[in-house]
Amino acid sequence: MNGSDRSADPDVPPARGRQTNMKRKTIKDIAKESGFSLSTVSLVLNNHPRISQATRDRVMEVVRKYDFHPNSAARGLASKSSRTLSVVIPNLTRVFSDIYLGEIISGIYERATSQGYKILLDIATAQFIESQEYSKLLASRRADGMLFIASDIHADYLHVFEDSPYPFILVNHLFPGKHLNYVAVDYAASAHLAAEHLLGLGHRRIGLVAGTNTHTGLIFRDEFLRACREWPAGPAEVEWVDGGDEWSQRGGYAATAKLMTRRGDLTAIMAANDRMALGAMRWMVDHHLEVPEDVSVMGVDDIQISAYVNPGLSTIRHDLYQVGIESCNRLLQLMNGQIKECSDLLPTSLVVRGSTGRVPAGK
Repeated sequence: MNGSDRSADPDVPPARGRQTNMKRKTIKDIAKESGFSLSTVSLVLNNHPRISQATRDRVMEVVRKYDFHPNSAARGLASKSSRTLSVVIPNLTRVFSDIYLGEIISGIYERATSQGYKILLDIATAQFIESQEYSKLLASRRADGMLFIASDIHADYLHVFEDSPYPFILVNHLFPGKHLNYVAVDYAASAHLAAEHLLGLGHRRIGLVAGTNTHTGLIFRDEFLRACREWPAGPAEVEWVDGGDEWSQRGGYAATAKLMTRRGDLTAIMAANDRMALGAMRWMVDHHLEVPEDVSVMGVDDIQISAYVNPGLSTIRHDLYQVGIESCNRLLQLMNGQIKECSDLLPTSLVVRGSTGRVPAGK
């Protein structure tokens, strides 16, 4: 047999790239051969409980015959579901290296995939907002629901979801006075825990680093200031500086420099997240100040690195991974009609490590 006869031999596989007579089957082919409608086949593929066992067996017999693997569009024909959840994250510098967002997204992904959903990730760029892509994603059914991590105090465009039929949840943020579903950590409780810890150690001159571009950040700042003013043993002096829109180590470093220039007698720095607290600790090292012997430093979130810096960072624990899981849980419940609205505040706890101590003698 020469090379020209090779393609005629039934035992020899076709050459790579050559078309065969075996056309890949579609859901229409499965419906036609099984004798059922497209919607019935889709219900079988989605394991819908209303389908009889006889119908299920007949459809699956054809599915197995052709080793048919349905795509998400085929699965969604009956339910009009894309089996996809939209997750929108903020337009930050190097956003995909952000520890805070990574923890939340990991929780969302874990819960979504366990329920058979995929994640569609978008960044809230100016174009994304101006084109109203956040609304089009749901209206076009490219996503069944949206988890929005990207909101700040300027996100007025989200008012479209106040009376919207589309499932939507703000993740770890809220808009006071707006009827928008949310799952967030209780930032007021966090502020009181932090204030009680520092004030209980005798600190009465405290520097506060907190961003102002989120409502949760404003809640933390205002409640911390309130707790320091109303402390039963006497009010504390609190000097506040904005830590910047990105809540970063760099922002914490710069804010600490401003605070210590204004008030060199501060005995503690309270940063509204761990990244800014780490920036504050770095400033202390660069200026030959010991933590906590000279100045105590405290953060919020309890990101993983907080336990591994030296000294370990005292902080308020926000289980961000759990925030992601619970946000996804609530979105799925909205989508399934189990709940109609959501305004959940998740608990926090104090984590004491080596970065905070009693006020040094003589201060």
